[in-house]
Amino acid sequence: MATVQFRITGGEVTPEITMPISATILDLKERIQLFTGIVMTRQSLRFNNQELTNDRTIGHYGFGQFATLVLDVKPLNDQFPKFYILVKSCNEQSKMIKVKETTLVGDLRSKIERQFGIPGKLMSLFRLSQEMNDDFPLSAYYVCAGCEVEVVINTESR
Repeated sequence: MATVQFRITGGEVTPEITMPISATILDLKERIQLFTGIVMTRQSLRFNNQELTNDRTIGHYGFGQFATLVLDVKPLNDQFPKFYILVKSCNEQSKMIKVKETTLVGDLRSKIERQFGIPGKLMSLFRLSQEMNDDFPLSAYYVCAGCEVEVVINTESR
């Protein structure tokens, strides 16, 4: 069976997903949702600045064996901009923390410092195995309601 390996760009995390050419773009979005947690209705995929249509098959677009797509994520409704994420540390301590997509990673680090009592300079934050940069918003790492952010304690300050 012929497949296409997709590299999904648009954020700081770049998942790679292999799909059969008989699958639809909606099927691909479902796999992206499983990986990132971003619901399909908030996803828009582009290839060479062309938005891909949900009901078309992957084979319709003639991607070849490898393709890079851009994932655009529709912002949350202003009426419900805050949501909870699960923050877990290596010592199995975990807490639900309320954030916005626009919250900077550095601001999340400060919240974790206050709630966990861990100095910010001693922690690294990870989402989907990618270390998070303080200067980026949480949305750059596909942080969404109910997702997990991992705290790793460093033996030396950052």
